[in-house]
Amino acid sequence: MSTGNSNAAKVVAIMGATGCGKTTYLRKCLAARARKRTIIWSPKEPIDNYAALFPGSVVLRTAAEVLATVKAAGKGPFHIVYQPRLNRKVDEAQFNVVCKIAMAARNVTFIADEIHTVTKPSWAPDGWSELVMMGRGYGTELFGMSQRPASMDKDFLGNCSEVWTGRLAYEEDAKAVAKTLRVTPAEILDLTGFQFIHRNTLTGKTTKG
Repeated sequence: MSTGNSNAAKVVAIMGATGCGKTTYLRKCLAARARKRTIIWSPKEPIDNYAALFPGSVVLRTAAEVLATVKAAGKGPFHIVYQPRLNRKVDEAQFNVVCKIAMAARNVTFIADEIHTVTKPSWAPDGWSELVMMGRGYGTELFGMSQRPASMDKDFLGNCSEVWTGRLAYEEDAKAVAKTLRVTPAEILDLTGFQFIHRNTLTGKTTKG
């Protein structure tokens, strides 16, 4: 049974070139409260070490392992980091299944890094689309991260409650994010270092820093 759409929407896009502060902003978001059930899709896990975010995290390499871990936890806590193989065809299929597992598990914080590697501008796996469109009804909190927003699922940005971007090097990426942020692509392209633009789409407030 779903928890209903009375849940506050929490779909967050974190965009930007490598080294612009995406992970720092993610950590800031996660620091607001404790989380007991997490699944993190981490293509660069040996470098990013998302497993360190939550004590007791397990790094898994197959959707079958994810399912077994979630089933074993029941309604209890789990912290899963999924490290894909970096084979696009295989990873897209696995990503779809992992997303469906997160939806079925209920009350999960789902973090997907480098989502441009498993979605396309005009296509996304069904499991991801379901999380984006209906996840809040099942207690899902969703964070999607990417260095190349022009190459990822366009519908994701349209459903976000928050969008944060650091500097982007390519005009097509800046254009993909600018419309949601209600700024010009030039404002994004002009960002340097750890500067950012953030918009809460629920309140309409835009912050620059």
